Amino acid sequence: MIEQIEGINIAVEGCFHGNFDEIFGTIREIEKQKKIKIDLLLVCGDVQTHRNKHDMFNMACPIKYLSMGTFYKYYQGKEAAPCLTIFIGGNHEASNYLREMYFGGWVAPNIYYLGDSNIIQIKKGNTTFKLGGTSGIFKIFDFNNPKLESFPFKSEQLRSVYHTKQVDLFKLSLYEGEVNMFLSHDWPQQIHQHGSTKELLKKKQNFEADIKSGRLGSQPHKFTLERLQPDFWFAAHMHVKFEALVKHKSGKQTKFLALDKCIAGRDFLQVFTYTKDKQDLYEQFAYNDEPIELFYDSEWLSIVHTTYKLLTIWDKIPKLFEYNPALKELQIMKKDKYQEFLNEKHQRMKIFGNHKIKIPNNFEITSPPYDEQDNTIKSLVPPNRVPLNNQMKSYLNLFNESGQELNGLIFYEPDQPRIIGEFVTPDFLQKQIELENQKEILQQKDLQQQEQQEEPSSPKDDELNIQDFPFLQ
Repeated sequence: MIEQIEGINIAVEGCFHGNFDEIFGTIREIEKQKKIKIDLLLVCGDVQTHRNKHDMFNMACPIKYLSMGTFYKYYQGKEAAPCLTIFIGGNHEASNYLREMYFGGWVAPNIYYLGDSNIIQIKKGNTTFKLGGTSGIFKIFDFNNPKLESFPFKSEQLRSVYHTKQVDLFKLSLYEGEVNMFLSHDWPQQIHQHGSTKELLKKKQNFEADIKSGRLGSQPHKFTLERLQPDFWFAAHMHVKFEALVKHKSGKQTKFLALDKCIAGRDFLQVFTYTKDKQDLYEQFAYNDEPIELFYDSEWLSIVHTTYKLLTIWDKIPKLFEYNPALKELQIMKKDKYQEFLNEKHQRMKIFGNHKIKIPNNFEITSPPYDEQDNTIKSLVPPNRVPLNNQMKSYLNLFNESGQELNGLIFYEPDQPRIIGEFVTPDFLQKQIELENQKEILQQKDLQQQEQQEEPSSPKDDELNIQDFPFLQ
């Protein structure tokens, strides 16, 4: 008699690169072969959720590789995801659309974006786990900067918008609960030390220099890995499969898995079953028919509410972390202030309590989907209005906030003044210009000080090829 497994059948995918039809087709084929139902697909970035051509031109990518892809069909309901799909952002995204859902939200029916950083709860029957994640990639010269990017993005903002920012890491550092699974795009720094570096270099010889110099991977992710110590950590970005086992000083262990991009014959997908007893099975699968549900995490809501003030002072946000380039590590600054944030979080947790707040299925089409008869490519004019997304409004209602204070973060209709306190100062625009200039100066200064802190041997824009965009083939 076959043992009945109770759990959640999960597929994990590396770099998506807009391959909605191909990857969803692979999911359906696995279901057919194994005679199972995949409950959940977790994606580690570069999803490319282009609703229309304006979104397409808001992705950092060489123009010759820009193409609509097929997401717009899922966005308008012509096609449907075969299972609940949850993803974080990478460095090739429709950044304007994802910024509308900074705290997380549905980009299409059954396709959920975790946001710039987030922790939620996933439940099916008696199986429940906490899923965390953070979007983007790490660049030291942008890390301490506020989220200054506002629509329409300037050319350099197309990249800075997806660079890891300190405020998102700070929120994760305040989390004290258990996290079962975590998603990132780039790898935690030094993760290669916990797996077979020899096997990794067989596949990626060009990683050797970055491994020797300590530049392979993201320092914020290393910090988060040591802080949260999740049971599983999934990543992508490097276009190679790599496994590692991190043994923490606390006695806990983290199973790390990086996956490749979606190309035939490459290791871009992993399927397993997560049981109610927190086991991961690879040859046995669950057959329970309960629906899979998403819930907000009460501790995370408390953190978002506690740190909301940091987003409202976007032009004066303090430095939250200190980076030691010699030791290549991050440290939280002003421990007394950090403790104040923790204390305030604990007070807010009493308000949210242990109540389960279900994440609503409140997706709405907010921008015209791509018209297949539209042959225009050049001279696109940005929309006159980019209103606050309905999901953002719903989320902020949990805290009785309107979002009107989030000047550097949220998109507004142009006829609405950007509010600082209760009024717009006369030198508002001049301050913006000065901040941009200061940012450029800081970038150059940091680059000179950080002993060749360039991006490691990971796919750069000018190294992308036609295989990264299969919908062009």
